[in-house]
Amino acid sequence: MKQRGGAISSTDCMTATGVVVGAGGGRVEVEFAAPVGCRSCNGTCMWRRVSSARRATFSTDLPLRRGDAVSLSLPDRFLLAAAALVYGLPLAALLAGAVLGFAVMGSDLGGIVGAVAGVAAAAIAVPGLRRRLEADTLGHLRIESVTPPDADADPL
Repeated sequence: MKQRGGAISSTDCMTATGVVVGAGGGRVEVEFAAPVGCRSCNGTCMWRRVSSARRATFSTDLPLRRGDAVSLSLPDRFLLAAAALVYGLPLAALLAGAVLGFAVMGSDLGGIVGAVAGVAAAAIAVPGLRRRLEADTLGHLRIESVTPPDADADPL
């Protein structure tokens, strides 16, 4: 993460730059170069520590051409939603299951059984919710051209 005006910005971990390697039909294929490992946040941006270049395809209305540099960014709220889904929901299910199990059985064994049942229910629910969140996230991914308009790029 980079510091701006004394504050640490989380936006740096939710932005990636790449080069358009294919475009057409409202879709672009972007190649992301293998990024340099983060040196200041000690693992906060683990997704950036990819060892080789990767490609991904995105929908866009921008008139992009092969060779254009693009920046892809994700709104902050999706990071919070993903964290709540991955960590918050299972934790809430564990605690609610333990309390409910204890209330029903009146013993520690009931609390343990309830906690296990709560985590099992979360394990069943999370994959479907995660797929919906990922689909919604792709719909809100912001793609911006960072290539100057007068730059020479190879048309497709």
